[in-house]
Amino acid sequence: MTSIPPRVDPKVRGTKGNWLRSVLYSTASLIRQLWWLAPIGAMGLIFWVFYQGYFPLKGKDIAERGQFGDSFGVLNSLFTGLGFGGLVVTLLIQQRQLRHQESEIKLQRESEQTAHYEGTLHRLIELYSTTLSEVSSPKGNLRSRAVLRGSTARAFEAVKSERVHLIPLKMQERYNAKKLTPEDEVFLDYLYFRNFKILAFEIDRQGRLVETLKVLLRHLVYAVPPHVSIKPYCDLVGSQLTHVEISYFYLVALTFKDEGELRDLLLKSGLLERAAYVQRLRIHDYMYEQFWAVNVRSFKEPQLLPMNNKRIDAAVRAHRKRLGDKPDAGLKGYTSPRTRQNRGGDSASPS
Repeated sequence: MTSIPPRVDPKVRGTKGNWLRSVLYSTASLIRQLWWLAPIGAMGLIFWVFYQGYFPLKGKDIAERGQFGDSFGVLNSLFTGLGFGGLVVTLLIQQRQLRHQESEIKLQRESEQTAHYEGTLHRLIELYSTTLSEVSSPKGNLRSRAVLRGSTARAFEAVKSERVHLIPLKMQERYNAKKLTPEDEVFLDYLYFRNFKILAFEIDRQGRLVETLKVLLRHLVYAVPPHVSIKPYCDLVGSQLTHVEISYFYLVALTFKDEGELRDLLLKSGLLERAAYVQRLRIHDYMYEQFWAVNVRSFKEPQLLPMNNKRIDAAVRAHRKRLGDKPDAGLKGYTSPRTRQNRGGDSASPS
């Protein structure tokens, strides 16, 4: 008959198992802490065994045994050299580890700087958006970008109503060639004066919005960490501003003499380059170049066609052949209908 083993209480069995694991863990921990005593004890044991004479050595006494030991001087030099070499290797490894730690610390510091810069930049963008949403006209019927659009539209209309935006084509050519006559310069000075006068009255100077933008651009330009490129952040900020805002800030920077910091920040942040693609008057570009020493038109890159000149010339010749005796003027060029209405002057279209 098969005997049934006595039943062991799980609590007792678990207690014994925990005790055993605790003892083993403590022993292993003690060994990890005192392992360095093992080689010292082993060397001491070997020295004691040799000193007591349990191993046969040549010589009757310590002096003769010392002579025998001196015969191993080459080995002593060898082990001394190996020990020194090991010390050098250890120092090299430690130096490499220190460089690696310094590199990790530098990367961590740069990461923290970037995170702080980006966090502040995003908060300032939100602050600018909030400030823009709170802008309103004196009567309260317009808000946000509609106020800026109305301000720039009034300025353009006032300038065109006085016809002080018209620059004769021949004068434009002389201006580009830097061959203005004294009469040209006097004529342009009058246009500059009238435009400054009109813009100063028609542009609603939203001081709080302008100051908020300057705080944003100041952080964007001057607080950027040295290890990152500023261009992606300039593109980010530029993408948050519409052509209405760019046009408005361009006119503010152009008109008011005390906005030197705004002009500097617009240039360094790349926003002035975006102004080259918004609605402007050529006379205002001349004024910006003459008084603030920046040629805005130079920022606008020519739009290259996806066809080379050889292919275009062949197509024009073929089309001219089909026309026969019909006029063929202007086959390669194009004049916008907005400028055809006034061949002797200029329009408000982008330069």
